[in-house]
Amino acid sequence: MRFKLGPIPDEFTPDSSWRPIREPSPLVMQFFATPMALGMAFVVGYGWHWVGMPASLQFDVHDAAVFLFALVLSFPALVVVHELLHAAVHPGWGLSHCTILGAWPRRLLFYAHYSGPLSRNRFLCVFAMPFLVITVLPLGMAACGLKLPDTMKWAVAWVSTLNALAAGGDYFGILLISLQVPQAAIVQNQSWRTYWKPA
Repeated sequence: MRFKLGPIPDEFTPDSSWRPIREPSPLVMQFFATPMALGMAFVVGYGWHWVGMPASLQFDVHDAAVFLFALVLSFPALVVVHELLHAAVHPGWGLSHCTILGAWPRRLLFYAHYSGPLSRNRFLCVFAMPFLVITVLPLGMAACGLKLPDTMKWAVAWVSTLNALAAGGDYFGILLISLQVPQAAIVQNQSWRTYWKPA
């Protein structure tokens, strides 16, 4: 595993056997992904309401300060866990030289990039894993009757919904790959651009 500050690495030169998918620039992608993220966060938030969130929490001043501090810290912690879950689906559990964790401050973007080829279905799993683990799994466990203290349930619901909101680029990527790449294909990124060819 490697770490990088700056743009997504460009370590792949596709030959004529690779076909580019039709995809917008990162900035335009965010424009399309944001409504998807808002819609999914609304659905997940309603899901938490449906499983029976406590109506309110009773805090003293100290507990309220700790809770608010934890909410503020939850975002950077969520970013790290989200990207590690992407990387965990890479070959070698993300520990190989091909996995690159990075931050691109100019674009306010964090990424887990794999510099080698992946099967189309594994590529989709890389996109989906943080949403499945951080958002869907806790909500599913709550729907199945998992009992948590009220404060813990609010915290888990917050992280679950926040992750649903943060995963807009993942939803958009799943849509692009699902619509344009045949199931029996391999996929590889050249920086943020995506190419595929028959397996």
